[in-house]
Parts: sequence; C-alpha cells; structure tokens
Amino acid sequence: MNQQASNTLEEMRRQMAIMQKKLHNETIVNDRLLRESMKHNYASINRYLVLESAIFMPIIVLAFPFIALVFHLSWGPVIAIILLCLAGVIFDYKVSHIKDEAFMTDDLIPTALRLQRAKRLSALQMLVSLPLILLWFVWFIIDFFQSINYDREDLTSAAWGGLTGGCIGLVCGLIFAIQLYHKQQKTRQQVIDQINDLMAEDTPES
Repeated sequence: MNQQASNTLEEMRRQMAIMQKKLHNETIVNDRLLRESMKHNYASINRYLVLESAIFMPIIVLAFPFIALVFHLSWGPVIAIILLCLAGVIFDYKVSHIKDEAFMTDDLIPTALRLQRAKRLSALQMLVSLPLILLWFVWFIIDFFQSINYDREDLTSAAWGGLTGGCIGLVCGLIFAIQLYHKQQKTRQQVIDQINDLMAEDTPES
C-alpha cells in the first residue's frame, strides 16, 4: 500500500512538472507574440517617418522655390515654409522614432515612457503647428497677390488656378494631418496598453 501511494505521488509530481513546463513554454510564446504585435503596430509610425523625410520634404523643398521663381514671389514665405516643415520632420523623428529592439528588451518601462512622452509632445506639436500653418498661408496669399504681374494674362490665369488648387490642397492637407495625428495617437496608446498587459503578466501576484 505504501509502495502504491509512493508511486502515485511520484506520478503526480511528474505530471505537475510537465504542466509547469508547458505553462512556462506557453508564457514565452505569448510574450514573444505580444512583442511582435507591438513591433507590427508601431511599424506604421516608423514607415511614415521615412515617407515624410524621403518624399514629402524633398517635394516641398523643390516645389515652393519653383513657384516663387515662376510667379516672381518674395522668398520670405518660401523660406518660412521650408524651415517650418524641416523643423517638423526633425521633431517627428526625435520624438516618434523607436527602434524594433526597444520592444524586445526585458525592461519595457523606458519604452512605455517614451510612448507616453511622444503622445504629449505630438499633441503639443499639433496645437502649435496648425495655427502656424494657417498664419503662413495667409502670409503666402497676401504676398502672392502683391507680387504677381497682372499685366501678363497667362500668369494671372495660372495664378488663380494655383490659388484654387492651393486652397483645396490646404483643406485636404489639414484633414489628412488631423486624421494621421489621431491614428498615430491611437497606435501609441494601443502599444502602451500592450506593454502594460505584458508587465502585468510578468508581475507575480502578492
């Protein structure tokens, strides 16, 4: 009887060890999957940063000086928009760029803090940049009408067409910027929530 009880107890221990090993392996797999999910979610912000610096910024640097040369505009608004956009690109990269390795470290607290900081600074950037863009556009329009040569009918016609297109572009650009802002803020919060969930799983219950 004692031998049978001893065998039963040994079998229970063996089964318990197997279950603990299985749970440990499942925890490792879930941890890895959650970290990969965080990397995937945040990759959209990193891709936009590349797009912003590699495509949007060169277009602005080339397009506005070309417009100024064609319509004989002053260089003040042109230099201002280039500097404003350049500052925005640098600010976005400094604040929002996070390497994939940051989601794979054992300690995710610094990454969560960076995401929270990015949320705050991005909100501040939106509050500052939108009024500046609107003020710049008013300055650009005033300079546009003051500088254009009305004696040349071709330039006048092109100017009105460009003005109409510019107004439409401004509205579309503002809508895009606001939607992008909300999407990126939502992504940051999703990753923060995932980090909190992962840290909660790793914290032993007291």
